[in-house]
Amino acid sequence: MSEDFSQTPILEHYFIPSQMSKEICDNIIKDFFDEGYLEKSLVSKSKFVPKIRSSSNRWLYTDSWVAGMLSHFILSANKSFYDFDLEYWHDQIQFTVYQPPKDHYNWHIDVMHKSQTNFIRKLSIVMCLSSEEDYGGGELQLFHPTKKCKTFKLDAGDVIIFPSIVSHRVKPVTWGRRISLVGWYGGPPFR
Repeated sequence: MSEDFSQTPILEHYFIPSQMSKEICDNIIKDFFDEGYLEKSLVSKSKFVPKIRSSSNRWLYTDSWVAGMLSHFILSANKSFYDFDLEYWHDQIQFTVYQPPKDHYNWHIDVMHKSQTNFIRKLSIVMCLSSEEDYGGGELQLFHPTKKCKTFKLDAGDVIIFPSIVSHRVKPVTWGRRISLVGWYGGPPFR
């Protein structure tokens, strides 16, 4: 199946305001926040570059209930909005922690070079687990080709989905702690 971009607002985002209770978000944090499993986030498979990215993360399997919940959101957005040719998760789900002083992730895109299996990231999803009152800074920004930058101060349970080709960043966290889930759904290369 080849994507038809003529009818698709390809470079827009799909925002789902908090539909998850704070209790569910807190339970995910309780289940997965463990300093012993957190590692410094890498920019590529082996590079830690703090000027580009400073945060900690761990990886969750794509057969977990958390991945199932995120999969529901991303497949619903795809059916309603994008209509991309998607197959499954591109990688494991990332449980990411941003803390002061100034953990951040500079402008980047999530699309990676196609793998030997001819499979690329197409849609990115971010679900915030922290309440907006729990952290300062840490806004998610999306940069659209129209030169419009949209800024989101995410609250617990907020979900945002966007094409993995869209440039985005997480601004520095100045106080508190911002915890989120991040994932990427993929499929065959765009044609």
